[in-house]
Amino acid sequence: MKIAGDTHTHTLLCQHAYSTLLENIRAAAAAGHRFMATTEHGPAMPGAPHEWYFENLRKAVPREMLGVVVIKGCEADVMDLAGTLDVPESGLRKLDLVIASMHRLTFPQDTTPEERTAAWCAVAENPRVDVIGHLGDPRFEADYETVIRAFRKGGQAVELNASSPVSRPGSEKNCLRIAALCKEYGVPLLLSSDAHFCTSIGEVGPSAAIAQEAGVPEEQILNLDYRRFRDWLCARQGIEDLPEE
Repeated sequence: MKIAGDTHTHTLLCQHAYSTLLENIRAAAAAGHRFMATTEHGPAMPGAPHEWYFENLRKAVPREMLGVVVIKGCEADVMDLAGTLDVPESGLRKLDLVIASMHRLTFPQDTTPEERTAAWCAVAENPRVDVIGHLGDPRFEADYETVIRAFRKGGQAVELNASSPVSRPGSEKNCLRIAALCKEYGVPLLLSSDAHFCTSIGEVGPSAAIAQEAGVPEEQILNLDYRRFRDWLCARQGIEDLPEE
């Protein structure tokens, strides 16, 4: 599977990645991608940008560079069992794409699968959340059938994160289950690299392998086609300045 654009990437602004935004865009252009999303961590993550970064991103960064459409987004941290995010509403409103993820440094560790299921269901009710990040992390297991049904109702897409086998060991089994459930319930998927260095932009082989093993139809994977991804995102967030082709 060849993606048209990477939907989860980081720059050195989050202080645990090592390339600039322009270096990432150059890598996307070299890979022949039509678009790339830049998605820094929310401010609760140590070393992450201040909330002003997200409020200024859309107007500061050009929409298109080197033939790559730049999707201005974030990876917001889920902070509690109520599904609270660490990026303020004022910032979320000014972004193109919002990923919500659970991380060990920002989400309570002493929670049960039932509590995490409730938290994800609360996230699904937030219309500003577009994508669910690395859901298969075994440290945050939940009732996947319940949460996938909630994401279908909320209109979110679920990512298959290619870095999970290394960054979140033990994710593969959960990711396969999640992909199968997304296929069953018609929830759109994204194949993402979660790149923390420019050479990883577009490297989604592990994600593609899981999607293929689960038998997910290619038309259900949004970022295999730019127009498919664009139309889905514009319909969700009312974005008016994304090129049609």
